[in-house]
Amino acid sequence: MSKETYKEKIIEKMKSANLSQEFIEEFLMKVQQVKDGETGIAVWNEVGDLDPKEDEIDLKEIQAKYPATKEALGKLVIIKLNGGLGTSMGLSKAKSLIPIKDGFSFLKIIANQVLHLREKYSVEIPLLLMDSFNTQLDSQVELKTTGLTQKIPTSFLQHKVPRILLKDYFPIETKDPKDDWCPPGHGDIYFTLVETGILDQLIDSGYEVAFLSNGDNLGATVDSSIVSYFLDTGLDFAMEMTPKTLADKKGGAIYRKIRDGKFLHYELLETAQVPKEFEHEFTGMGKFRTFSTNNLWINLKSLKARWKQGNFRLSLIVNRKEVEGQNVLQLETAMGSAVGNFSNFRGIIIPRDRFAPVKKTEDYLVRRSDAYQLNEDYSLTMSLARKKLGLGEPVVSLDDSFYKKIQDFDKRLQMLPSLFACESLEVKGDWLFDVDITVKGKVQFENTTGSQMKISSLGKVFFEDESIKK
Repeated sequence: MSKETYKEKIIEKMKSANLSQEFIEEFLMKVQQVKDGETGIAVWNEVGDLDPKEDEIDLKEIQAKYPATKEALGKLVIIKLNGGLGTSMGLSKAKSLIPIKDGFSFLKIIANQVLHLREKYSVEIPLLLMDSFNTQLDSQVELKTTGLTQKIPTSFLQHKVPRILLKDYFPIETKDPKDDWCPPGHGDIYFTLVETGILDQLIDSGYEVAFLSNGDNLGATVDSSIVSYFLDTGLDFAMEMTPKTLADKKGGAIYRKIRDGKFLHYELLETAQVPKEFEHEFTGMGKFRTFSTNNLWINLKSLKARWKQGNFRLSLIVNRKEVEGQNVLQLETAMGSAVGNFSNFRGIIIPRDRFAPVKKTEDYLVRRSDAYQLNEDYSLTMSLARKKLGLGEPVVSLDDSFYKKIQDFDKRLQMLPSLFACESLEVKGDWLFDVDITVKGKVQFENTTGSQMKISSLGKVFFEDESIKK
């Protein structure tokens, strides 16, 4: 009896999970790419700059020229990525279900954003969630409590792919079968929209434009002028990009892929694709002035036409992980890398207000604090008080040993500090925020005693440009 090959084992495993033949073949192509030496790392001398005149447009310019119309909004569908569990924050359920502002969860705020638009323009704009097997059930229960109803399904399922062993490309077998699998990255959205038939259903129902964004970014609301601009100019693909700040180290960036002096196509460069020796250039403020917010606009008919041509190109991201002491590879794609399939592209330069994600407890603190406010249209933006001070995004650093997990965060931040005038806040050691305090300018709390200290023990509630060390 011949020994099974890695391909046979992958096929067997994926078929047992009821994954389609087309999807299995797509994944095997990625494995073959890695086996042939593909690392996902960009060739740095092919990373060219965008042309500000040809490739970019400022949102203010769009808003000045393109008024909102009911006709344009009637062709819009909103799609939110909702597959994340927030495991890095210690969560075991959908991140979108935790409270974020004024007692509302992410998902309730998103639903209210859509309901507000529907009421304002008297048009049914569908909301679709790309869920994972881990998030779909709970999220649908939460969504039903919001009163949002529609003819189009409110959810479709993201695929899963096996983690493969670095040594021989066989799928890993772990004690907990769940650990055998990983998400394929949000680039999976295109394959899933096609395979489920939802893309055709949307087009047949008269929808032409999809606005795609992360479910944890509550700044990503529909700007109706962008819808009018996108339709009027006949764009295929647009990416919202915002100027970098010191708080932005890992955001992806769009670039022109240049080879032998010739422009080939646009590409998205993610952190994991940057050569180590050029990481300082990628995270700096020079070459890449803006970064991708993962707020995307895509023409559904253009997507269908390009998909039919075959070889729909998404940059491969090869992530190395360790699972049960074994080195594995997680093969992923990013949805923004679909830009490489379309020449009719624009980067829309947006204000920071449209980018307010929550990836870590530091972000969670900033969004929940008075540095941000929930507006009438249910967008979450920087507070007016902070804007009047001319301040940008607060830079917050919390000690991983005590605040990384949401449960530990909640125990220690019984009272959220006022951050509306904060430039930076650094918390080292174990502090219990048990009283209302105001943080202004740059403030650091450092506890080296080895036991928890209460903020109330400091005997004051106002801290400005100072370092407290105990």
